[in-house]
Amino acid sequence: MKLTICFTNFGPYHLARLRALGISLRETGDELIAYEVAGREQRYPWVPLHGQEPFTWQTFFPTATLETLAPSSCRQAISQHLDRDKPDAVAVVGYTRPESLALLSWAVRRSIPRILMSESQAIDKPRVWWKEAVKARRVQRFSSALVGGPQHRDYLVQLGIPATKIAMGYNAVDHDQIRDRVDQHRTTTSGRPAHPRPYFLAVNRFVPEKNLARLLRAYAAYRATVSSENCWDLVLCGDGPERDQLQQLVNQLELTPYVQFPGFLQERDLVAWWAGASAFVHPSLMEPWGLVVNEAAACRLPLLVSTHAGCMETLVPEPIGTTGLRFNPTHDEAVTQSLVWMAARTPAERAAMGQRAELTAAEWGPARFAKGTLEALAMAQQTRKPGKSAKVRAMRSVG
Repeated sequence: MKLTICFTNFGPYHLARLRALGISLRETGDELIAYEVAGREQRYPWVPLHGQEPFTWQTFFPTATLETLAPSSCRQAISQHLDRDKPDAVAVVGYTRPESLALLSWAVRRSIPRILMSESQAIDKPRVWWKEAVKARRVQRFSSALVGGPQHRDYLVQLGIPATKIAMGYNAVDHDQIRDRVDQHRTTTSGRPAHPRPYFLAVNRFVPEKNLARLLRAYAAYRATVSSENCWDLVLCGDGPERDQLQQLVNQLELTPYVQFPGFLQERDLVAWWAGASAFVHPSLMEPWGLVVNEAAACRLPLLVSTHAGCMETLVPEPIGTTGLRFNPTHDEAVTQSLVWMAARTPAERAAMGQRAELTAAEWGPARFAKGTLEALAMAQQTRKPGKSAKVRAMRSVG
């Protein structure tokens, strides 16, 4: 059995999942074919390392940047690869990208199992009825689905996929590898802190929905609330179109000595910042999941997470202080109070939260993605409708 899955561009998250799934399929004599559309992506400038993979890795446009490709080129490329590889089942990431819709249509015409991989929530954005109707028609063409958590499942149920056809485990990072790298950095003599003072760490793209301007205002209010000798710094890792605006705001708020901008960092370069952080903060206004929170939890950091993040219910369970604190990202005061609350915990309390965060997130690693995909595949196979050739064979056998 050949299963095909397509991502726009392979980053560390995707490769960790694909490796776990590829190994699981090989154990039963099956094969995973993984397509990526482009070799580069402006939005996430990852530099993945190629190795001997437990899956077939195919890139449609190895030297192209995703954002420069025409939709027709994406559709044509995936159709050509599918006609050549002839998979027995497909996993489709989302329902809007041109290659995703082409993959779905190809599988529908051949009546083969098709799994939707989705991380959309109802609260991600305002919903318009006619757009939801179009989306529901698309979604109902899938045989089953794999989602991140309960909120994502509930949204697909609203769109018409039965809850009994939805598995969980889509959102995963290479938890063990991240944890081990950070632990090694913390315990080696060469693993000096990336910053000399305690700091809140945020890792994001610098775009409006990440809500970093509000975080900076809230951080300024935090500094006005707490005595200067007890104040933590703030480190914003990442890059994007809002970088200049955010740096100007730091200057306006007179925070320049206390806010650091290390830039966009590859995994290996983030290790020192993960290892030295006192707590992690994620203030997004719109966040289907928030894989960076998984990474922070793997590093045993206590968590401050927006209630709009899809991972919030899973990774920051109640009561308060289990792994950290949830906060409303639309109110400056709520963000400020979350910073004040975290910094006021004792080192022992923060360490305990970090330990619980790591244990909680460990259940949602690559192995969980592989297990969830195979569960969704089994669900899809159960609802498979016979194609024309299967119907002809059945009629002949009866005759």
